[in-house]
Amino acid sequence: MSSPRISVVLTHFNKGLLLQRTIDSLQPEQPDLLEIIIVDDASTDPSWLEFSNTLEQTYQKVKIITNSNNLGPANRLNQGADLALGDYIFFMDADDVLAPERLKQIMTLMQESNCDLFYGNKVKIHDLNEIHHFPEISTMTVEQPLTYMIQHNIMEMCVMCTRDLWQESKGCNPTLFIQDESLALELGMVAKKLLFTETPTVFVILDENETKQIRGKNRLSQNLNQQHHDMFFTIDDFLMNHNLNPQQKMLLQKKALSTYWKSLKVTNRKSIKEFIFYVFAKYNPEKWWNIRHTELRQYFSMLDRVRRPHL
Repeated sequence: MSSPRISVVLTHFNKGLLLQRTIDSLQPEQPDLLEIIIVDDASTDPSWLEFSNTLEQTYQKVKIITNSNNLGPANRLNQGADLALGDYIFFMDADDVLAPERLKQIMTLMQESNCDLFYGNKVKIHDLNEIHHFPEISTMTVEQPLTYMIQHNIMEMCVMCTRDLWQESKGCNPTLFIQDESLALELGMVAKKLLFTETPTVFVILDENETKQIRGKNRLSQNLNQQHHDMFFTIDDFLMNHNLNPQQKMLLQKKALSTYWKSLKVTNRKSIKEFIFYVFAKYNPEKWWNIRHTELRQYFSMLDRVRRPHL
């Protein structure tokens, strides 16, 4: 029987200059790594075609999937994961860096603890050398993954799951652009046991010049309307599509109502009336969710600067 191996899935849009660093951090020469699937979301960078060919020639395990329409990372992550052949699938952002030896460490710990889902800690650093400061990984196991993940707001793009778990889940919500919340909820819903670590595992490099010029000003992380829109509808769809226990429902309703207040502040629509609603909703989210659900759906549907996939 062959040893289990890992597929890495990266979604990519105009991040070519940072992608090679990400690939190198995955240590593609290690035998446990089967493939690195890069799903391009119709990049507009004119140098991307040539660079992508160079990547495939340089790295034997790199497989680049091209697309002609821009649907967002949620759909592209689904596309990549559905093509993965590894026993385990690891997801991270295409412009971040993985701590050395982490892929092997995570898979081994998942096998030893009989966990089908892993979430790690994603941290921001200024010095790339910091990734070498955490050679060991300290983990904990959780028997009720979904509840724990909702309680602790676990949704970073530092996640590994078994391929069986991915296939059992519904994947990311394809009607939305951003994947984070949707990926976490759908995997947590079907996971039997979660392995979690607070040990820094994936790193966001905060270099001022790199952030402004290479990552670009039109990053999804800069568009708060998009974030709030996708978070609300991820939760709303999840509540409608799954049979959750009362605690899970309450926690998700509370988070969605809080997202509404955050959006009001960003769009300069906050008022005394809405603040009072926000305070009351914190203490009785189910009641106020039922009262204002339709109104909130309409509000988020009308937000501007929001990209919606046209499937």
